[in-house]
Amino acid sequence: MSDLMMSNDDTGTPIDAHPEGTFMAVCRDIWVERKPNPNYPGKNRWGNDEPKELVRVCIDFLTDEPIEINGQMRPRFMRFKANQSWGEKSNLRDFISKWNPGLGKMEKADLEVMVGKGAYLTITQDIGKDGKTWSNVTGIAAPPKGASIPQIPSDFVRHKFKDHPAQPLPEKHEATANGLAEAEDDGLPF
Repeated sequence: MSDLMMSNDDTGTPIDAHPEGTFMAVCRDIWVERKPNPNYPGKNRWGNDEPKELVRVCIDFLTDEPIEINGQMRPRFMRFKANQSWGEKSNLRDFISKWNPGLGKMEKADLEVMVGKGAYLTITQDIGKDGKTWSNVTGIAAPPKGASIPQIPSDFVRHKFKDHPAQPLPEKHEATANGLAEAEDDGLPF
């Protein structure tokens, strides 16, 4: 479904990929990634024209699996990516439907409501042709009632959204319609 290889940008030294298994997690951010399509101009495998731009929805999670970063224990980070589509058979809608069935049934959905919500993730690993290990979010469900979900660190700042004003995440780490802030990309997973 999605993948993320974590690395330390300063040294190029790879960081251990997230371990496989099932983990409690919290959605810390949802944002849209836009990149030029390297296959444009051209045709996809179905014979359709390739779009100029690849637009994906990125859903960031912090899991209850700890990792040491700069001498501090922090929650590990995972990301799910899917094409920005809410069609009946889209990967994004299928993923959200497994996490929040009510939201997945809606014809229009504001995914902002999922920020700060708990999730029960299944994470698997794959080894690429280059020998690097990639961790993938391959399953999601709502957490069991009474489950303890990780907290979003108070110093976390959400990704920059072009169409929203910059505001810090609320103290209680609960998403609100205006709970958005600009993020400096320092390479850290929080």
